[in-house]
Formats: sequence, C-alpha cells, structure tokens
Amino acid sequence: MAIRTSGILTGMGPSDFVRMKNQVADLQRQLGSGQKSETYGGLGADRGFALAFRASMSQISSWQQNISLVTTRISILETSLNGVQKTAASAKTSLQPNEFTLSSGRTIGQVAAADGLDAVVSMLNANDGSRYVFGGRKTATPPVRDSSVFLNGEGSKNGFNTTLLQRMQADLGVATASPERNPAATGRLTVSAAGVQPVTIAEDGVHPFGLKVGTVSGAVDGIAATTTAGPPASVSISAGAGNAAAGQSLKLNFTLPDGTTETISLTAVPTDADVVASNQFRVGATSAETLDNLRGALGTQLGKLVGGKLAAASAVKAGEDFFKGETNPAALAGPPPVETGVPKRLVAGVSGTMADAVAYDTPQNADATTVRWYQGDRESTNPRATASAEVDSAQTVSYGARADEEALRTTVQYLAVAGSLRFDASDPNALERYQALTPRVVSGLSMEKATQTVESIRVEIAAANTGANSAKTRHTDSTAMLGGLLTDIEGVDDNEIAVQILAMQTNLQASYQTTSMLSQLSLLKYL
Repeated sequence: MAIRTSGILTGMGPSDFVRMKNQVADLQRQLGSGQKSETYGGLGADRGFALAFRASMSQISSWQQNISLVTTRISILETSLNGVQKTAASAKTSLQPNEFTLSSGRTIGQVAAADGLDAVVSMLNANDGSRYVFGGRKTATPPVRDSSVFLNGEGSKNGFNTTLLQRMQADLGVATASPERNPAATGRLTVSAAGVQPVTIAEDGVHPFGLKVGTVSGAVDGIAATTTAGPPASVSISAGAGNAAAGQSLKLNFTLPDGTTETISLTAVPTDADVVASNQFRVGATSAETLDNLRGALGTQLGKLVGGKLAAASAVKAGEDFFKGETNPAALAGPPPVETGVPKRLVAGVSGTMADAVAYDTPQNADATTVRWYQGDRESTNPRATASAEVDSAQTVSYGARADEEALRTTVQYLAVAGSLRFDASDPNALERYQALTPRVVSGLSMEKATQTVESIRVEIAAANTGANSAKTRHTDSTAMLGGLLTDIEGVDDNEIAVQILAMQTNLQASYQTTSMLSQLSLLKYL
C-alpha cells in the first residue's frame, strides 16, 4: 500500500514546491542584478513611469553630448580669439613711430606685424579635428589662405602686394615700382609751374584717387585764394594789392584716400630771415614776388605730403580694398553674380598704367584675377547662427564664427599693411611716411571706430558657453533625480531580498525534509 506524501501539509502540493523554488531563484536573480524585473511588464503599474524616466534620461544624454561638443569648440574659439587680441596688442606695442631702424627695408615693428599676421592666420584656421571653427557653414577646409598666398598671389591671380602697388600708383600718379619714392609723384594734382601766376592746384579728374582739394583758410595780405568745389576741385592763388606781413599764414586742406584730412600751413617770414623752414616763405618786394616764394614752399610741402602721409593713407586704403573688398549688392549682382568680399581692383587709365586710373574694375573681372584671402562661408548674415546645437528643451545655443567678421578681418588687414610696406633710409620722406603709417595701423588694430571688436565676439561666444554650461548643470541635477526615481521603481533592497531568500529557503527546506520523512513511512512502520 502506497503512502500519499503530497498534500499532507495543508496547501503544499507539488506545484507549491515548484513555485517556491522559482521564487527563490527570482529573488537570487534580483540580488545579483539589483533589478526587480528583467522586463518592464514585471514592474507592474510602475512600468509606465520607468519608461518615461528612461526616455527623459536618454534625451538628456543626447543634450549632454551636444553640450560636450559645443563647449569643446567654444574653448577652441576662445583660445583663438584671445590669441588674436594678444597678437594685435603686441603688434601695436612694437609699432613705435620713432623706432626707425631698418632691416631689409622694414622696422622691428613691421617684422613683428608680419609674424603676427602668420600667427593670426593659424589661429583663424583652428579646428577640432572634424571642422574648422572660423569658416561659418563651410567647415571642411581652412577658411583663411596661407599668408604667402594672399600676399604674393597664386598662379595667374594677384595678391595683396600687387593690389597695394597699383593703388599707390593710382593715388600718387606715377607708374614706377616704388611710387612713394618717386619725386615726380603729384598725388593726382596739377600744380602750375614755378613763376606762373596765379598759382593753381587742381585735381586731375573725377575719380576716387589721390589728394582731394579742400578748403583754404587763413589770410595773407596781397594774396587771395579762390576755391572751386568741383569735382574736380581746384584752388587759385593770385597776387593783388598790398603785401604779406611776417607771421601771416595760408592753410590749404586736403582729403586723403583713407578719409583723413591733412593741412599744409604756409607762413610768411621777414625778407631778411636767416633761416626759412620748409613750410615758410619770405616776404618779397612785391606781392607777386611773395606769391612766387609761397609757390616754392607749397611745392616742397606737397612733395612731403605725397611721399609721406598720402602714401601711408594709400596703403591703408589698399588694405581695405583687398581685405574688405566689394560689398555693394548692385555691383556684385553681375551677371554673373559674385560673392561679397571680392578684392576691389583698378582699371588702367588711358596711359595703360595705373598712374592715371579713374575707376575700379568690375567685381567679376577682379574675382578672375585676384586671390581671395578668405574662403569660408560668405552668405550667412549672422556668423553666430552658422553653428548651433540644442542643449535643452526649447534651448539652442549659437556659437558660429567667421574669419571675415569685421574685427577679425580688420586685424588681418592692418597686420598685412604694416608688414608689407618697404622703406629706404635714403628716401627723405621715409620717416614721415612711417610715422604716418604707424598711428593708422595702431588705430585700426585698436578698432577705435569699428562697430565690432574682437572682445565683442568673445562676449557673444561666452554667452553661448554660459548657456550650455547652465543647461549642463540642470541636466546633471535632472539625471540624478531621475536615476533615484528609477532606482525606487526598478531597483531592490539587498537586505530585504536576502531576508526573503533566507525565509523562503528555510520554508522550502522544512517542506522537503517533512516530505522526505513521510515518504519513508509504510503501513508496517506506521503500525
């Protein structure tokens, strides 16, 4: 007779042993994995919360990756911008107007400016390994050409040095290789010959080159000045009744190509003066003789102005023509259309040279014959918008930059101008030209009249960095909170699970032992 062993203990059938064994196994899994369930279904009513929290954490992880990329690129931008500022400041310090010791035609300050140009170009070609950060939307290639290319040209295309020479030829009115050292340079003014009266000074045509005749002020007895506004403008100085008195002066104003103005002041000195400075003239026996003397001083002062300040102003204007280039939409429209920033070039005059040039060439022709220094994105109106990233819900930071932004372009432009001019110690106007150049370059690098500075770019980039870091902090806090909530839903208490396992194992062992003992009973043993 078989003895029934299962079911002797109330509620403990074979399925109960299997269930208890499975429960122990599941508790052991929970203890090992730290998770309540291997599936969301095992979480019961909390599974919806768990799914939502994990989706939020996944989105935050995506934002954090964007933030990491953004902050890395912003760090590169900030390092470069800081370097550009320091390089410009160093160049300004080096360009001292009275330090005129020449080496291969350049001063120490000019050499420093040329070295600074190379450094700035390198900074503006910074990249993070996957994109060039100063190219706007064009990120695959360096945005700035090598300085040797845009200064000297490439192949059949001219560079800045050619543009500089031709502009100076047009402004000074001579077609030689060094127009600034040519005593025949007129500044595009026609001046009556010595001994011819009245003395006339007239612009040689209607064009944007050379000196522009301005107002005349002061008074000299026996001499009258009459101006004609033009264009072309002129001034006529004639002798009349009476004669000059020592100390009386006549001032003639001229506008230079870079928009600055200069004044030639001519002062009468006594007939028997022992020393007559270059800006002075003797009082003659008659007003006509006095006027002849004034004409001599005027010629000398015009020569100094042309070979000195006009040449420096011409170089600065050439820098603007090349680096800023053409920005007039009507001129760029074509056909064919040309992107903004193409260098402005000149058309030779009737002589076949730039000495009598009267107009700029078309942007289309200029683009075909001239190297562009900047080859990045030129179409975006807002450089910051050329690179952006979503860092939070409804929050996007913009951190793009372009090497041709006003402040950065101006830095490249003035460093190139300062480093490109050459001087000759034998040139009587060399020092004055250098002393006219240095304050212009220093002013340009200081961006005193600019609508944008390197510092203002840094502020905008820093604002993007601040926004990204603020979002990062929020995401860190949110991740910690969501992680805690997920732990509450999905995680287990190791101590509690251990107690449950021990209790289940104890009950299961007791049931196994009881069942085993009962399984050994027979009727004989029972009796």
